[in-house]
Amino acid sequence: MKQKTKQDMKAGGILSLITLGFIVGILVLSSGFGNVVVKESMVREWKLVPLGDASLDGATKVMYVMAYPHQADPATAYASNLSNATAYEYYDALDSEMTGETPYDTTFDIVVKMCINVTHGYNSTGSTWELGWVNATLTSADLSIGANTAMNEQQIGSGTTYLFVHYYLNNSGSGYQISHGETYNCTNYEFWAYY
Repeated sequence: MKQKTKQDMKAGGILSLITLGFIVGILVLSSGFGNVVVKESMVREWKLVPLGDASLDGATKVMYVMAYPHQADPATAYASNLSNATAYEYYDALDSEMTGETPYDTTFDIVVKMCINVTHGYNSTGSTWELGWVNATLTSADLSIGANTAMNEQQIGSGTTYLFVHYYLNNSGSGYQISHGETYNCTNYEFWAYY
């Protein structure tokens, strides 16, 4: 009888080990395959960017706005920084009175220099600045510029932190003009980023 009890205990121990191994195996397999990981996809969309003025403190900024002498080759003329001294009128902040006067019956372009930060224009995956991720629009009833007209874009330069771009309107290559005593107002400038 003692022999039978030892055999029963041995068989019971083996059966317990097999059962325990089976349970551990199920737990290991279920932890590796049972969890479903759902990866959220990032939805990119065009968003209006709140802007600051003419200082490099990390945000996307308006550096200057100019009524600039009309340029026959804007891709070349606006690929580098412009000087206030050569502008008809300019200002270094949004919603302020411009310094200088635009002469009447003289063609000019509207030029806005933007400093764009990495959040709005840099593709970290491709390690490149993406002009297709940013744009600007302008409205001026006085100059017959329709609501939210897309501005032309010309890259000035870039670094690791900022991209500098001129946005300009030149009336489809003809420039704008005002008559004697006429004033004009650009009522709605907006900068958009695709992020």
